[in-house]
Amino acid sequence: MSAAPQKSRLRSRWAIGALIVVVVAAVVVIAVRVYSSDSGPGATGGADPTAPQSPAPVESGAAAVTGCLGGEQRDAAMVRAAQDSADQSEMGAVEVAAAFVRWINQYPYPADAEQVQQSALSAEAPTRDLVAFFDTEPDLSGGLVPQEEPYWLSTVSGVYFVESAAPEAVTASIGTALVRDGELSPSLKGSITVTVSWEDGRWTFVRSEGTRTTEDLFAIGTPFSGGC
Repeated sequence: MSAAPQKSRLRSRWAIGALIVVVVAAVVVIAVRVYSSDSGPGATGGADPTAPQSPAPVESGAAAVTGCLGGEQRDAAMVRAAQDSADQSEMGAVEVAAAFVRWINQYPYPADAEQVQQSALSAEAPTRDLVAFFDTEPDLSGGLVPQEEPYWLSTVSGVYFVESAAPEAVTASIGTALVRDGELSPSLKGSITVTVSWEDGRWTFVRSEGTRTTEDLFAIGTPFSGGC
């Protein structure tokens, strides 16, 4: 038996095991749970990869969460636009959480960290120094992307799940797909649980953690209505 199939199985087992990557820098915690699946596009658990995927229904009268509030760019202007557009509701909080996930999880690292730390970080955040955080060169892909290879996360085909909600604070898990070379991966997914708080008339970022595997999140999450 050749070594290649063995290496492939080992890599698959490592990825499917829902690798938890916790990067701690200047007391900022960014955690991503990622996995790789050989089951095909959109597959979760034992789902048939050839079957059409039906999004979860939106409750009557409820507005859909787009996962793209603020626009398609992944910069400070997008994050601030999402903050300015989101109302004080669970849906507004999820939109801002998704915007922050799309902004912070990319390589090359965003060049406008100082702008985001001034406008989008909560007074309760463990640290407000995002510039120092990126200076540590954290591996936010969890090892799924080779060092210094460009990538970003997309909410297209992504999901969300509200873990807890109060008028002033919401915690939501955001499910994304990894994008490399402009291609949305059918198998590499991310799961990040984000807490935001309502301060000075807008949602601000408090912290992020790895609390759910992607299999779990994509099984229970509500699909974004559009994503970007």
